[in-house]
Amino acid sequence: MKKKGFVFGVFDGLHQGHRYFLNHASQICDELIVVLTLEEVVKALKGKIPRQNYAERRDAIKKFNPDLKIVQGDAEIGTWNVFEKYRPDIIILGYDQKGISRELEKMNMPFIFIDAYMPEKYKSSLLI
Repeated sequence: MKKKGFVFGVFDGLHQGHRYFLNHASQICDELIVVLTLEEVVKALKGKIPRQNYAERRDAIKKFNPDLKIVQGDAEIGTWNVFEKYRPDIIILGYDQKGISRELEKMNMPFIFIDAYMPEKYKSSLLI
């Protein structure tokens, strides 16, 4: 059975930490789906919109790895419709995605964390 994995993220200004994360996540499963967060959801969660719009962020990921499947995240926080549509076997989280992990635990959805790659240097909030 092929294992389908999900990663969630904004990926605003695709940096080396993002690349490390996506590379490692893609090695864990046979098919990796990147659930890319919509601008309005980023604003609701972080209080600001990404510097790059959805299409720019999607294109940067596709340029980095054309084999990744990229889908839009849900427009409404907490609905998790993306699970029903794509039915992942495992969710792969970045070291700083603790909030998502709590939601996944409530849904009994299997997940793992990937360690950070030089977070003191490659964290999106530091690179803005």
